Amino acid sequence: MRVLVCGASGGIGSACVAALTAAGHQVHAVDRDGIDITAPGGAEKAVAQAVDALRGLDGVVHAVGRSGRRLGDGPVSACTDEAWREVQRVNLDSVFWLLRAVLPVLRGKDGGGSIVVVGSALARTLDRDFLTTAYLTSKSAVETLVRAAAYEGAPDGVRVNVVAPGLVDTPMAARALTDPAIAARLPELMPLGGGHASAPDTVAAAVAWLLSPAAGQVTGAVLPADGGWSLR
Repeated sequence: MRVLVCGASGGIGSACVAALTAAGHQVHAVDRDGIDITAPGGAEKAVAQAVDALRGLDGVVHAVGRSGRRLGDGPVSACTDEAWREVQRVNLDSVFWLLRAVLPVLRGKDGGGSIVVVGSALARTLDRDFLTTAYLTSKSAVETLVRAAAYEGAPDGVRVNVVAPGLVDTPMAARALTDPAIAARLPELMPLGGGHASAPDTVAAAVAWLLSPAAGQVTGAVLPADGGWSLR
């Protein structure tokens, strides 16, 4: 399988690159230091570069994301304009731009293809310690966008899905991972993880499965890989 991974230097993105490469897939990895898909025109460049480098494309992973806390993300009454705009650009606009760029490529080839977007359990759950309006709204909108893309792509064999992790041990989660109050709540928040954040490679394994033929009848779905976060 020939796979484009966007956000390849992040915690989850790099784990996806490692997992897919280890499984024998050809991977074209991009990040904002090379091609920034969170800017207009970046997604088109990334897709064109991947098609050229891999001589075609079978799968795509969107693992780009950011928190807006440092910009003032928080409850609705406190969320800043800057946080709202920046988080939507990175977490939502980039998904739209990538889907728009890659759908015609995958729909135009025999056998279709598979697209996986890394979402978040926060798209469907609210919690007092994670009440970041811009972030959770962006991830909720991504789920609807993915369903629209899945509906469009299905007749041509293109599958589009979301993997929704809970708290993952990555640099982006550093604030939560070092907060004693949140650490004390992890057994409640993620009971399957035994009170620990998920390792990035567990999320990558879910991504790899959705890309694979084993998930050939799965599209428009949200796969929780959250240690039980969404059970509350």
